[in-house]
Amino acid sequence: MVFGNPDTFFHYALSSLYLLCLSGLFLYGTNCYVLLLRFRRYRRKGLVEHRRVLKEFEASPWHKDLPQVTVQLPIYNERYVIRRLLEAVCALDYPRDRLEIQLLDDSTDDIAEIAHALAAQYRQQGLSIIHVRRKNRHGFKAGALKEGMETARGEFLAIFDVDFVPPADCRHVGGTRILITLY
Repeated sequence: MVFGNPDTFFHYALSSLYLLCLSGLFLYGTNCYVLLLRFRRYRRKGLVEHRRVLKEFEASPWHKDLPQVTVQLPIYNERYVIRRLLEAVCALDYPRDRLEIQLLDDSTDDIAEIAHALAAQYRQQGLSIIHVRRKNRHGFKAGALKEGMETARGEFLAIFDVDFVPPADCRHVGGTRILITLY
């Protein structure tokens, strides 16, 4: 059996592979346009639904009696960002009498004094903030969070890493709910 010129076979195989890849990229690009069109088509419905849900929430008993929330902030040698994180968390748009902040400190440097002073400063402003300093770091961040959960008073728990600065009206971040129910 004769296949003919080997260069011709290689040319057809390479051209077929190129067309297959080109078709895949075309379908992928078309999918992006379809998603964009669907977004534009249903955007108004989403905004209307969002407003409806907010009105229902304002009429519900939950609006007047919000749950207690504990915010945990695990830190480790974070001298340059601790002030920024505490400012953002203390500025959360949530009733101060329903918010508890736990500063979980496993630092080995002088951040303990800075964190203690900042916690005292915010406590004087009427916030419920405690500085938990662990001497033994077994369990690392998970151990600090576990120790904080043992004393947490909140019905819900929000954990913010030191690299994340929450917006004042944070309800959802990155498409996921922030608040996690304690069991």
